[in-house]
Amino acid sequence: MGELLSIYVVYTLAAATTFPLDHDGFMPFQQNYLLWKIIGFAGLGLFQARWVVQWLHSEKHKESKIPVAFWWLSLGGALLELAYFLRQQDSVGIAGYCISAVPYTRNLMLVYGKRRRDRQQSAAASVEAKT
Repeated sequence: MGELLSIYVVYTLAAATTFPLDHDGFMPFQQNYLLWKIIGFAGLGLFQARWVVQWLHSEKHKESKIPVAFWWLSLGGALLELAYFLRQQDSVGIAGYCISAVPYTRNLMLVYGKRRRDRQQSAAASVEAKT
């Protein structure tokens, strides 16, 4: 399954890559398409690194340290942004928002897993107290 997902992501990124139509834009070195892709991916890497740090912190503590609404909003926003970048055929945006869904989903799994374990422990404690 992982291999199919990897192939799909690579295919999507390759198919979505477009070249600029207007080489006379307002940005410096506008005509250097590869330079701007490198800058875009570097910025994306720095931005996404904060999520990796938070995700690893949550994994270490076996619980999410951020409110649940944050993760639901992040996941919803990522899906909307992904839809936008797919429409724009922007490979930097597509790569970023495909990857960002992983820690959002994992943290939601950690939050709801902890809630389930807490409910089971309190139910066991109440049954034990009655006997």
